[in-house]
Amino acid sequence: MKNSNFTTRIFLGAALAAFVTVGCGGSGGGGSPAAPAPAPTSGTGGNGDTTGGTTTGGGSTAGGTDSGTTQAPAPAAPHSGHHRCGWIGADTFDAGKASFLANPDYYDAIHPKWGTAKADGTVTILPMADDAQIMAVAKAKHIKVIPLVDVDAVGDLRNIISSPANIAAHAQVLTDMVVKHGYDGVELDYEHLWSSADRAPYTALIVAVSASLHAQGKLLMLEMPAMDVDHKESAYDYVQLQPVVDTMHLMAYDFHYMGGDHLGPLAPKGWVNDVVTRVQSLGHPEKYILGLANYGIATSWYASAKEAAARCNGGTHSMSTDHMAVCPLSHAEAGLTPNCMTANGQVYFEDVASMTEKAALAKAHGLGGVGYWTMGDEMDGFYSAMTQQFPN
Repeated sequence: MKNSNFTTRIFLGAALAAFVTVGCGGSGGGGSPAAPAPAPTSGTGGNGDTTGGTTTGGGSTAGGTDSGTTQAPAPAAPHSGHHRCGWIGADTFDAGKASFLANPDYYDAIHPKWGTAKADGTVTILPMADDAQIMAVAKAKHIKVIPLVDVDAVGDLRNIISSPANIAAHAQVLTDMVVKHGYDGVELDYEHLWSSADRAPYTALIVAVSASLHAQGKLLMLEMPAMDVDHKESAYDYVQLQPVVDTMHLMAYDFHYMGGDHLGPLAPKGWVNDVVTRVQSLGHPEKYILGLANYGIATSWYASAKEAAARCNGGTHSMSTDHMAVCPLSHAEAGLTPNCMTANGQVYFEDVASMTEKAALAKAHGLGGVGYWTMGDEMDGFYSAMTQQFPN
C-alpha cells in the first residue's frame, strides 16, 4: 500500500498551473515502506515483496456530481462497518503479526498482503498466508480478515481487464479464493492505471468482483489513490465505484516520496483536508477509510516512523517546515510535519501528533475510520490516540 502504489501527481504541468495537490507518489509497500515508484496522481500500492506461493485459479446512485459518467449497474454494497484497521506488509510480516497479536482489541479489520494477481488472472498466494495464530485470534475477537491482493506490473493488470471474459474469470478466481480460505472478503490494490482508457474496464472489473463476492456474502474493499480532484485521467472514479464497494481505503501519504526529486511532508494537512472534503461531498464518507503513514522517508533510505524519530540528531525533531511555501507541487498547508536531520541526511516522518491531526480531519468529515501502512513498530500512544478519534 505504499506507493509502489500511490500518490503522485497526474500531470505536473496542470497541477502546477492550478496548484492542485494530488500527491507526489508513493507505494503501498510493506511495513517500513518499500521504495515508492512514482505514478501520475495520488494513490497507494504494492505492499512488500511477493515471494513463493501457489496459484488459485479458477446500484444505487452515489451522492455528489463528481463524475459525469453513468453509474455502474451493480447492486449497492453493504457497508462493512470497520473503524480501525491496518495493513501487514509482506516484507515486514513478522513485525505486523507481532503488533496484531499484542493489540487485537484495537482492530476491527486487518489487511495482510497475502496474494498477487498475475497477467492470466490467477492469484499467487504468499507463503505466510492464513497464518494460524492470526486467523485464530481474528476469529476469537471477531476481527475481519480481508487480505490484500496486488499486481506486480501494470501490464499484467491491463491484461486482466482487457476483455469481458478476462474480467469475469478474474472475478471468479477472487471469489473462489475468498470462499476457499474462509476470508471475510478481499481488498484489491490495483494501482498505476493512470490513463482515461483504463477507467471503463477497471470499473467493469470492480462491478463484476463486487457482484460475485456479494452473492457469497463477502466484502470487497479497494486501496485507492487519495485524490482531491478527479482529473478523469485515471481508472479511479470514486463516484462510479462508491455504490458497489464496501470500503475504500484512501492512501493519504507519499505526497512526497523516496526517489522523488525532492523531500517534503508525506501528507500535508491541506492536501488531506481537500481529499476528505471531496469525499464528504460525494454523499457516503462513511464508506471511506483514511490511510495514514507509519514510516519516514529520506533521500536514500526509509524506516518505520519510530525508527526514523530515533535517528534524529540529539534525539529531537521539528514539528513544522516551511517547505510547502516553496514546494513546486503545491502550496497546501503543511500542518504538523515531523522532520529532522540524521547522520544520513534529512528525514520526514509521521508521529502520533501528526497522525492524530489527520485522523481528526477524517472524523470531522464523516469518514468511517483510519487505517495505516504498515503494522509494526508503532509509536508509543498510537493505539490510544486513534481509538479516541474513532471509538467503537
